[in-house]
Amino acid sequence: MRKFRLTIGGKRYAVSAEREAGTGRLKITLDGRVHLVEVEEENPSRLPSAAPPPRPAVAPAPRPAGGAGGQVIAPLPGLILSVEVEEGQTVEAGEKLLVLEAMKMENIIAAEAGGTVRSLQVRKGDKVEAGQVLMEIA
Repeated sequence: MRKFRLTIGGKRYAVSAEREAGTGRLKITLDGRVHLVEVEEENPSRLPSAAPPPRPAVAPAPRPAGGAGGQVIAPLPGLILSVEVEEGQTVEAGEKLLVLEAMKMENIIAAEAGGTVRSLQVRKGDKVEAGQVLMEIA
């Protein structure tokens, strides 16, 4: 596994990359969120080797410290491709909340903790900025 620290738009990100066993994909972990990415390699010997077994592609959305649920924050600027929940819906930890397209990758944003969706601040087709509140779960 290779690890990097990137600064994009003044914000620092912790990134790791490793080859997914048996596929042509890389598992990219960006600030604790896992993304599976199809890659055409120019120099395969420089990429990390496969590690058993890969973690799930659904990763928890961030939340403020000190309580279940909280605000779900956009990790990157992008476009909302789908919203999988509605206000008043009860969600469980790990449940898919929405899909955010950022840097030509689909990022699944999932609930870190169970709760009830109290408010949605975005809908399909909205453009969002990094750090923007997407929804609140209490």
